[in-house]
Amino acid sequence: MKRIVLKTESLAADQIIRMLEENHILMNDYARMYIAHPRFFSRQSEEVSVVIASLQETGLETGATLNEIFRHIQTIGLKPCSPETGAFLRLQWKEQPQSRNSVLSGTHSAPDSAVTVLSELLEEDDAFPKGLYLRNVDGSLWLRGYICDSTYRFPEDALFAFQESSL
Repeated sequence: MKRIVLKTESLAADQIIRMLEENHILMNDYARMYIAHPRFFSRQSEEVSVVIASLQETGLETGATLNEIFRHIQTIGLKPCSPETGAFLRLQWKEQPQSRNSVLSGTHSAPDSAVTVLSELLEEDDAFPKGLYLRNVDGSLWLRGYICDSTYRFPEDALFAFQESSL
């Protein structure tokens, strides 16, 4: 498990996108769609303690669906991140290990070395992004949105970012 304390700022979605672009963070269309949602915004400036761990490290030995992950983390002192946490984590965590492959999409599975930020769902629609994930591909930092349905099982070695219940 890795712990990262990051600072969020009270910013509008267009300001966050501009910061990502200015920092040469690459994004896919799903990330832009997620960030543009009316319920995505930085609520306030604060310090947030984020834990990055595999599902197995959290006790989910055989992987889990998003609903199972949401239920499980409450029992171990973790909670979902606010929607904007993924963007601020990407801006502040530059030392993410590089992926062993450069495949970015089309695999219908969590990509190598991806860190999925478990966050509050903005929409129940399976065609709308469920959240964001971070990757370092060939030295380029990415913030990508992802979609999945309620039956998709993340493998036990999938890495997730969760918020600690208190600093």
